[in-house]
Amino acid sequence: MVNLELYRVFYEVAKSKNITKASEKLRISQPAVTKHIKNLEDSIGEILFIRTKKGVVLTDVGSMLFIKVKQALMIIDDVESNINDSKELHNGTIRIGISTTLAKVYLMKYIEKFHNRYPNIIFDIYTDSTKDLIKKLKSGDIDFILSKFPNVLDNDLNYKVLGSTKYIFVTSKNYNISNKLNVNDLEKLPILLQRYPSNSRISAEEYFKKNNVSIKPKMNIASSNLLVNFVRMGYGIGYVTKMYVDNYLESKDLKIINVKPETPEIDYGIITLKNNIQANDCSEFIKSLK
Repeated sequence: MVNLELYRVFYEVAKSKNITKASEKLRISQPAVTKHIKNLEDSIGEILFIRTKKGVVLTDVGSMLFIKVKQALMIIDDVESNINDSKELHNGTIRIGISTTLAKVYLMKYIEKFHNRYPNIIFDIYTDSTKDLIKKLKSGDIDFILSKFPNVLDNDLNYKVLGSTKYIFVTSKNYNISNKLNVNDLEKLPILLQRYPSNSRISAEEYFKKNNVSIKPKMNIASSNLLVNFVRMGYGIGYVTKMYVDNYLESKDLKIINVKPETPEIDYGIITLKNNIQANDCSEFIKSLK
C-alpha cells in the first residue's frame, strides 16, 4: 500500500509545476520531495514528470493521475473538515430518548443553554416508552436516554443518576377529600392513571399489588399532561411524579394526598450503552447535564 503522503507531494508538485515551490508549500526539503516522487513512480511503474529547465511537466499518465488524486484529496479534506467541525461543535446531531416528564421539566433548559453556545448542533428527540427507547439505544438509533430508571437494570447499559423523584397522589384544590388516606381507601375513589406501558402506570400497578389493593382506574390517559389537566378539572385522583407537578403544587392548583404506605421514590438520569464511545457533541452535552 502506498503512503498517502506520496500522493500529497505528487499533487503539490503537479499543481505548482516546480519542485522548489512544492517543497516550500509542503515545508520539506527539495531532496525529500524528489525522493517521494521517485518512490511513487517506482511503486506504480510509470514516469509521472518530465524534468525541464523551467520545472516539471506532467506525462500523460501523470496528468490522468493528477485528476484522480485531486478528486481523492478533495474528498479527504472534506471529511477532515467535517471531523474538525464536529470536534469543535460547529455541526452535528444529538439523538436523545426521553420521558415526556423529563422533557418538560428538565431537558429544555439544558438544550436552550447548549443551543446558545453551539447553534448549529441539531437535537432529535424521541419520547417513546422506556422499553422502546432501550431498543433504539441498542440498535444505534439514539445516542442516550434521559429517563426514570426501570426497576430491573439491564447489564448491557450504564446508568448515571442525576437525581430522584417521588411518585405521589394529587387532586384538584377544590376536590373535597382528606389529604391523609390509607391505600385501601383508594379502592373507593376515582383514580386516574396513565396508560400502560408508561413508567408511572407500571409503578402504580406495582404499588397497588404490593399493598394487596385492587384498583380499576376511572380513566386511562395517554399522557401525563392530559392526566394532570383532568385532575385539575376535578375528575379524580392522579398518580404522577412530584417533579412533573411541582409548579401546580406551588400555585396550589393541585394538592398532595398523603397515602400510607408511602409511594415509591425513583432515580432518574442518563442511560448509555456500555463500552460505547460518544461523539464529541453528544459527550459535551451529557457533561452539561446536572
